[in-house]
Amino acid sequence: MSMDTLGGNKPHPLASSPAIPDWGRLLLVVPVAVALATFANVLFYFILTEWIGEPLLMGNELPPPLLTPMEVWEVILFSIIFASGASFVYVVLLFLTQRPERNFIIISAVVLLASFVSLLGVPNSPVAMSARLGLVTMHIIGAVVVVGLLVRLGRSRV
Repeated sequence: MSMDTLGGNKPHPLASSPAIPDWGRLLLVVPVAVALATFANVLFYFILTEWIGEPLLMGNELPPPLLTPMEVWEVILFSIIFASGASFVYVVLLFLTQRPERNFIIISAVVLLASFVSLLGVPNSPVAMSARLGLVTMHIIGAVVVVGLLVRLGRSRV
């Protein structure tokens, strides 16, 4: 008789299964996903601003907007906040749904598309389209890293 069973063919209630989150794995994967998404966005930020010379402008006052270049600490802060938020949604879905990966991908895609609307959908924006496309690219980078890692490594498979 294996250690995973309690007589017969019943699985042990504490054995790894798709329905039970693996906290050890999550405690490793979530910070790694947040850190890699932040690193990837900072790397892209430096490529865009230092090598290509395209500043990422942010509005700091409304109205009229006072545009200032986005600084690296802001990229780090926003990347950590949004990657952590996405990770929290994934963990909640692990507990609430039968198919957390599928639901997480759908929710992530909807949120990503909504972020495009907020960045690209503003008519007569004082921010150059190239800067807005740079921000869209950073959103895509963060989403690909976080969603990819969490869906791929977020829970153990039986």
